[in-house]
Amino acid sequence: MSDYINCFGCGAESLNIEGECHKYMLASPGCWMMFTEIMEREYSDLRYWKGHQFTVDAYACQHVGKKEDKRAVNSVNIHLASLYGVFEQELSISEMPTLRSQFSQYYKGKGILEWLEPPQSFGELTVFELWDNEDADLHYEIAERWAKSVWSSWSHQHKTIAKLVDRTKS
Repeated sequence: MSDYINCFGCGAESLNIEGECHKYMLASPGCWMMFTEIMEREYSDLRYWKGHQFTVDAYACQHVGKKEDKRAVNSVNIHLASLYGVFEQELSISEMPTLRSQFSQYYKGKGILEWLEPPQSFGELTVFELWDNEDADLHYEIAERWAKSVWSSWSHQHKTIAKLVDRTKS
C-alpha cells in the first residue's frame, strides 16, 4: 500500500490512512489529518499563526462538500467572500474574520446563498505544500500563495461573490 493517495476533494497528495473527516467538507482522511496538523501548528506556535486565515479559507474552498448540504453551500460562499475581501477589496488579513462574520450574519437564516459550481481545478497548491513545510518563515508566504491560487481557480464565481459581499454593506 502506498503512503500517499490523492484526496478526492482537492486532489492533494495526502496521507493514505483510515480515519475521521470533516462533517460536510469532503476530504480524504489523510487530507483532513494534514489540515488538522497545520491548525495545531498555527494555534500552538505564533510564528505560524499569521497565515491562519489564508489556511482556513483555502482549505474550505477546496473541499466544497455536497450541493444538497446547506452547511457546505454556506461554507464555500463565506470563505470565498473572505478571499474576495483580501484579494479584491485589499482588506488586511486581520480583517478576514470580521468579513466572514458579517457575511454569515447577514445571510443567516435567509436561505438565499446558492450552490456555486466548483472549478475544474482548485489551483496548483494544496494543503500538502503547507503541511510539508516546517519553515516558520515560509509558512505565511505559502499560505498566501495557496489562498491566491484557490481564489483564482474560482474566477468564474468572482462576480457572484462580489455581489453577495456588496449586498452586506447596503
